[in-house]
Amino acid sequence: MKMNRRDVAKKMTEFSKELGIAPKKTGSVGKTMLWAAGSVAGYFLIRGVYNKRMK
Repeated sequence: MKMNRRDVAKKMTEFSKELGIAPKKTGSVGKTMLWAAGSVAGYFLIRGVYNKRMK
């Protein structure tokens, strides 16, 4: 019998709560902001290199 990954994660979270262990919080907003900042920085870096070659 194959278990769904979400079901397993939910059961593990419930089990760790019973033991008194705080579950790890996911920071999806922080990761999204990091990706956006990296994309912007990469864009300006490539643009700067491209502009120097064209001159």
